[in-house]
Amino acid sequence: MACRRRRAVLALSCALAWSFLPVSAGAVEIVSPKDGDIVPIGAEIVIQVQPSPGDDIDRAYLGQSEEHMKHNSQTGFFEQTIKLRGDSSGPIAIEVWSQNSKGIKSTARVTIHVNLPPVLPLISLRIHAEQRKMVLEGIGEKQDLQVIGEFSDGTVRFISRSVFGTTYQSRNEAVARVDDNGEVTAVGVGETTIVVRNGEKETQSKVVVRPKGEKKDT
Repeated sequence: MACRRRRAVLALSCALAWSFLPVSAGAVEIVSPKDGDIVPIGAEIVIQVQPSPGDDIDRAYLGQSEEHMKHNSQTGFFEQTIKLRGDSSGPIAIEVWSQNSKGIKSTARVTIHVNLPPVLPLISLRIHAEQRKMVLEGIGEKQDLQVIGEFSDGTVRFISRSVFGTTYQSRNEAVARVDDNGEVTAVGVGETTIVVRNGEKETQSKVVVRPKGEKKDT
């Protein structure tokens, strides 16, 4: 069966690293991207892997994926295309692991740096449609607001995190609180509004906190 190319989505908080694999030093190398490469936010990149001289890896995998990378007969590399999340920035670790004909596994890792785009005028600001009315079931329940910005160059990106200049305010913190990156936490039963701002643009989300187990409106 032909291998399907899958796109993996990397979040800033996901380092794609684990410790249970036995490691054989130098058996696999990441050809691209290089350690320390700088890439734009939301970029699509091709990860290329090759065996070290003298080794004969027959499988290469990205992170914790169970689907092996596709071998490109033209380049001689194992390859996989990934797309970075539109709200991820800063250092992101990419780790691959391989297995040779003797069943020995090895890992390789590089760290890329995701840069914020140039500052562009914000045309519109909105909250994901499903969150314009957010219902939290029970005290302590949390949910992340997904804030979307459209820019003057036509690009549309998630800009929920404070690094993008987005700010949040709850009109009643006795009902719900919101942190600097848009995580809403239910504090008490009732209703409130979360006001979201970025520059001169503003949008809102209505938050309803219900007792846990209460039936939803039909």
